[in-house]
Amino acid sequence: MIGPIERIYAGLLDRQYEVELFGGLPGFERKGSGYIACCPFHEDTLPTLVIYSDRPEYFCFACSCRGDWVRYLQLKEGLSFEDARSLLSGRAGIEARGYGRSLWERELARTVLLENAASFFTTELFAPPGEEVLRYLYRRGYAMGEVEGSGFGFYPGFSQLKEYLLSQGMNDVLASEEPAGIWSRDAESFRLTIPYRDFCGRLMGIIGRDIAKAGPEAYRPLTDLSPLVDTPFLIYKARGREEIIIVEGLFDALLVDQIGIKPAIAIGRSGLSTGRLDAIEASGIRRCILALGGGLEKRQRTLQTARLIESRGLEAVILPIPDEYEDLDRFIRSTDLHDFKKLLKKGRSVEQWSAGICN
Repeated sequence: MIGPIERIYAGLLDRQYEVELFGGLPGFERKGSGYIACCPFHEDTLPTLVIYSDRPEYFCFACSCRGDWVRYLQLKEGLSFEDARSLLSGRAGIEARGYGRSLWERELARTVLLENAASFFTTELFAPPGEEVLRYLYRRGYAMGEVEGSGFGFYPGFSQLKEYLLSQGMNDVLASEEPAGIWSRDAESFRLTIPYRDFCGRLMGIIGRDIAKAGPEAYRPLTDLSPLVDTPFLIYKARGREEIIIVEGLFDALLVDQIGIKPAIAIGRSGLSTGRLDAIEASGIRRCILALGGGLEKRQRTLQTARLIESRGLEAVILPIPDEYEDLDRFIRSTDLHDFKKLLKKGRSVEQWSAGICN
């Protein structure tokens, strides 16, 4: 279920509230996909504060302060948690009932911890230890800028991660928290890291991939993913869009996102649960293009997923991926962008797909 603070932050991000919140800072200006400004938390003559436009967060490269919008209002305006929550709730027109200070503190601590870890992983990816993983990404067709933009990283192992987090002032209890993580202890071979963000873009989990393996066994959560059980991968990038492509694998979604024709989300082998469908509806999406892969088993799963989507009054369209391609990633990389665009024009209705399976 999408929490109230996720809905509040998502609603404000969709209205570009970050401009209102941070726009009065000296040096505020557009930079890339976000903004920069002079940091109000230390003497700053050059803009060192980064304000993100895809998540409710800020980070200063000079003093390393990091937080969400509630924290910013506390530190900058001197508001209490309750007053900051009420201000943001009022701006969004969404009640924050049931979202208290203790839950916010836990979620913020988790996000700050994971953002620090992800930054460390990205640095390690471009250092000698990460060379093999980096070459793997290049072989998959990612250019340098695309690797950086996708948030990939290299996991050097828990002991190195813990050492880094402690050097950054992270609490030892948070850095080794159980149950099941925050950090997994048996994923040392799953070196390629993939960030997993919630409905409003906060980093709430990290997945590892073993580049020597294939299929579902190649992936393992490096962190506890329970906060994301109802969150399709990359759903935060699809908010406000009427049409999306739904795929199974993370790399399928990342590739489609990289191409940029339409937003994509991944639902994994566990499929489209009721909670994930709630998230899709909450995003404003009305048309779902299913591309779950070729082969009889996946065609049948696709039909079940399409019917579930239609049960919510949404439109479902199914892409006929040829059976020789296990997933959309393999289809695109084995053909070309032109073939992918042609495939998008061949979408079938549930009735047409059902008739094809039966025949």
